[in-house]
Amino acid sequence: MDAALKRARWRLRRAVAALGWAAIGGVALGLFAAGFAVFTVLPLQAEVKGLRERVQRLEAQAGTQARRPEPAQRPDAGLGAFYAQLPPAAQAPEVVRRLHARAREAGLALERGEYRPLPDASGRLLRYQLVLPVKGSYPQVKRFLAQALHDTPGLALDAIGLQRDEGAGAALEVQLRFTVFMRPAA
Repeated sequence: MDAALKRARWRLRRAVAALGWAAIGGVALGLFAAGFAVFTVLPLQAEVKGLRERVQRLEAQAGTQARRPEPAQRPDAGLGAFYAQLPPAAQAPEVVRRLHARAREAGLALERGEYRPLPDASGRLLRYQLVLPVKGSYPQVKRFLAQALHDTPGLALDAIGLQRDEGAGAALEVQLRFTVFMRPAA
């Protein structure tokens, strides 16, 4: 066997000499690529195939359980509900009385108020502007605003002006400007 081994070595040296180192490097890279494909790429391809099948099953399952989208509402349906919750124009004096009552409940001194209707170009609303000058502490004003805006549908605070007189413990003089949106009489 010694002679067979020597003959194999001699043939290998002759092949190396005939091919050159560049060809041997190419053959080595080819063998590395084949091994990489067998041990890395093929197992990953099998995993990808399994994941794709799982995705298809989950999509099919989700498709059978998916809710049908609700039909789109008309854009003006929500607007109609908004208009319906507004107080009717005949209740304007009642809205003003409630605001005065909320101010007194909050401990504010209400001197006088200005009330005037404002034109509305759309014709679907009536707007009343209310200017209420009140005197009191900051917590009282804050409590009044929170309660009034919560209790009165269609009430919007447009502006607030604060002024404090000189001296410690002086009350705030607050100018509140509201707009009340109301439904016109039918």
